[in-house]
Amino acid sequence: MTYLNKLIQDLIMVSSSDPDDARRRRNLNILILGLGFVLIIAITLSILAIGRSEIGGITLIIGGSLFMLIGTIVVYLINRYWSGVFSANLFLLLLIAAISFSDTPEQLSAGRSLFVFVIPIAMASLILRPGAAFFFALLASGIIAIFSLSTGKIPNSPAILGYFLVAFIAWMSSNSLEQALQDLRIINTNLDRIVAERTSALAQALTRERIEAGRNQAILNSIADGVIVFNAENAVILANPALGDLTEIPLQNLTGSTLNKFVEGEGLSLSDQRRVIGLIEHPEKTKTGIRVEWRKKFLSVGVARVQDTTTNENIGAVAVFRDVTRETELERMKENFIAIVSHELRTPLNAILGLTEMLKEGIYGALNDKQVSIAARVMVNATRLLSMVGDLLDEAQINAGKLSIKPQSLKTISLLETLHSTMDKIAADKGLFLSSELDPNMPESIKGDPHRLQQVLINLVNNSIKFTEKGGVHVHIIRAEMDRWKMEVTDTGIGIPENEVPHIFETFRQANNMAMTTRQHGGFGLGLSIVKQLVELMNGRIDVKSEIDRGSTFSIQLPLEIT
Repeated sequence: MTYLNKLIQDLIMVSSSDPDDARRRRNLNILILGLGFVLIIAITLSILAIGRSEIGGITLIIGGSLFMLIGTIVVYLINRYWSGVFSANLFLLLLIAAISFSDTPEQLSAGRSLFVFVIPIAMASLILRPGAAFFFALLASGIIAIFSLSTGKIPNSPAILGYFLVAFIAWMSSNSLEQALQDLRIINTNLDRIVAERTSALAQALTRERIEAGRNQAILNSIADGVIVFNAENAVILANPALGDLTEIPLQNLTGSTLNKFVEGEGLSLSDQRRVIGLIEHPEKTKTGIRVEWRKKFLSVGVARVQDTTTNENIGAVAVFRDVTRETELERMKENFIAIVSHELRTPLNAILGLTEMLKEGIYGALNDKQVSIAARVMVNATRLLSMVGDLLDEAQINAGKLSIKPQSLKTISLLETLHSTMDKIAADKGLFLSSELDPNMPESIKGDPHRLQQVLINLVNNSIKFTEKGGVHVHIIRAEMDRWKMEVTDTGIGIPENEVPHIFETFRQANNMAMTTRQHGGFGLGLSIVKQLVELMNGRIDVKSEIDRGSTFSIQLPLEIT
């Protein structure tokens, strides 16, 4: 069946650059093959009828059929290899001639075979242009008229009108088909153009994407820090070679892995695993990133959330791992050095203070006024140096995580009593007042670390005295809320510029307008940094309000636990 279909297609198809010409010639081939098949059947049946009918009639049928069969073959060859228009006209003329001689003029004019002329009229619009139907209607009408007049009869007007009506209907149908095909070709042409344009645009976009992807991959591979990208389900979709080197995980094992598999194994402790997972799943909770120990390396981990620019929906996260092993080792060396030096300096400084006190009191003999003054000056400077060493030691312990808060019951008033016993003389020597006030609503006893609370309060008051030239310092202990209490230290000093307020709690940092005073009074700039860190260790908060040349107020809020 497939072979037969292919054979039929080969017989009817005609190659032509004009699609309308190819369609008409294909239709003509279909008609020729159909007519040829009918003629072969007619010839076969006529041959079989010999001996049972009149020889003359059968011979006429066989001869006419053979003539038409030869004519159709000639028309087929002309249509296939030369001209479709010529072969179509020849075919229709041949068909009309066969119809004209298929009956006597008297019988044709009488109307017995008039309907047969409709066939070439209808065919004309299929194998020629639509208007050709009118030409063959006119030709058929002329033949009928000639036959009628030759027999002395009036031409059959209804038949002639019917021919033109059929021609009109055939013209309308064929013309509509031609217009539909023309519109379809225009649509196809536009579609082909659009497809070509879209294909070209898509090819260019893909080229740009490949170039951009290649560029991004090259940039990613050149980054010394480890970079890993997770999708919304925390599956790894991209990682650079540097990450494999840092974590000692083969790169092929990273892509397609999950966050949990990435952090599991020998590289991280369980606590660091939880910290990394928490950071990547909720990077907004940690702005500065974290530092973890991965095998024998220390890695700094920073994470940024990736969002869809159109919907602002979270679609993943990018984590950057940086090797900070050297920096961590240096920091540890610095902290250990500071701790050791601070601890070793305390012993000789305390000895100097003790011996100087003994000299001043005349235990080893009476001193003159100048010697007493020098001894007092030695004690002041040794005390200041001891305080600086204490600050260094506290800073080192805080950074190393070794400083702890030891809460216990204490009298609220004792904070102010100890403050005055320590700072009254320092304030008086500078010509400043030091006043204090205790809120009546404050409980008599509270729970806290007396040493660290006293350290915070004395550091703040000492800092205020240092930067105040006239006036004084006022300390107020207040019950702020039912579960909170507050220490306020207010001075009339030089104040702090607004742009410097966020930086005054940084290590080794003072505001610019304090630089000269700091140089005059000495110090490392650790006091406020230690205060802030101690307050945070006690789950508190410190705030500052300041105006230039009008003074500053430091407020510390702490949890209130009554004992």
